[in-house]
Amino acid sequence: MRLRVRFCKTGKIRFIGHRDVARVTERAVRKVGLPVVYSEGFSPRMRLSFGLALPTGYESDGEYLDLPLMPDAVGGAAADGPEIACGHALHRPCAVETTAGGASYCSVAEALSDALPHGMYVSAVLLQERGGPSLQSAVHTCGWQFEIQHLSVADAADAAKQLLEADHVPATRVHKGRTLTEDVRGAIFALSVVDETSRGAVLAAELSATPRLVRPSELVPALAAGHEMGIARRTHQWTCTAGVRAEPATPAQCSLNRRQELVSE
Repeated sequence: MRLRVRFCKTGKIRFIGHRDVARVTERAVRKVGLPVVYSEGFSPRMRLSFGLALPTGYESDGEYLDLPLMPDAVGGAAADGPEIACGHALHRPCAVETTAGGASYCSVAEALSDALPHGMYVSAVLLQERGGPSLQSAVHTCGWQFEIQHLSVADAADAAKQLLEADHVPATRVHKGRTLTEDVRGAIFALSVVDETSRGAVLAAELSATPRLVRPSELVPALAAGHEMGIARRTHQWTCTAGVRAEPATPAQCSLNRRQELVSE
């Protein structure tokens, strides 16, 4: 069995990289006492399996992590699913949360959230059978929201319309010290203006994650040359299995309610 964890990364912690996220997550898992599987050998390491790496500087409402559990840690006869024995507690499925993705463990989500640094918050924990494609290979597209600084909503809407009508959208990026220019028009599935802040227009986009992750920052020069991107956030990671579009896990209402309470305090 495994735990599939969905977590958020917002605020100043968006500036730490993927490896640092892995380290603080591993520390939180140890603190909670989750019975995860370790690698074998002279220097055993916790077997964490992350989804698509989030670019440094980006926020996210939907990052994912798979935690394989020790076989003897899952058992019991709870009505809504098995119990998970941790070093500090016995976690039972949430009685009010129902999902098709597996039994929901809101108490694990709460414990992990308390152990993570400010700005990281667990919004769902599901118990699932191991197997199937990895998180990185299963995700086909990502949803994003991003600001373009000092750009009006009207100008942003016109720019988005022109970009979607274009046959080619050249984008330049730096990869391993080389500057590459690619046509990313085929990687743009949706683009629209959804809001406005004091910094500028806010756009929503759905961009391809295969064969590589296309970032909102690659679109900004084509949308508004001379403008800079403000705060950008990944909102969704979409999979498609047998024609059915879904997320690896959806936020649990219990976790969302608790997060709102913490924000209100």
